[in-house]
Amino acid sequence: MPHLHLNHNKQEAAMPEDAKKVIPIGDRRKKEAEDERTLTRKWGKGTVALGYTVVPSALLRGQARLGIGPNELAVLLHLMDHWWRPEEMPWPSKKTIAERLSVSTKTVQRAIVTLEEAQLLRRNERYHKTGGRTSNEYDLRPLVERLKPIVADMEKAEKDGKATKRAAERPGLRKRQTAS
Repeated sequence: MPHLHLNHNKQEAAMPEDAKKVIPIGDRRKKEAEDERTLTRKWGKGTVALGYTVVPSALLRGQARLGIGPNELAVLLHLMDHWWRPEEMPWPSKKTIAERLSVSTKTVQRAIVTLEEAQLLRRNERYHKTGGRTSNEYDLRPLVERLKPIVADMEKAEKDGKATKRAAERPGLRKRQTAS
């Protein structure tokens, strides 16, 4: 089931651009309300009221396949927490991420370099109007693209597993013994 990307600030909800199914707006609102009720039951009203970030299961389950360690995953999660709109990439400072993770900015910097080398993000330099540097923007679209084949493989494995189970449950699967 495709995940709805819910805005951290809950101002906007958008389907992934490659979604094949059109969901009427009323149904989307109903789904969002159900998702929020479920989250509230799990995490508590106060926790959910502060906002939340949707993390695709494919990212967590595919971490080893993406070749990233715990520091890189933690940095990705914090970048995702700042990614509120699909068309606007996040730009938190390394210092902010480091403070949240209780690590050095150098650790965050190394993780970002690793993520960039793994082609999971692109770093774009940003500048103040006066010309001075400010925090980088982190384009996460490469991560989205890298997850697509992982998702396809996971979907195929699930489908193949269901087909194998159905075949095993059908009568006549075992070869009948012939009379000698």
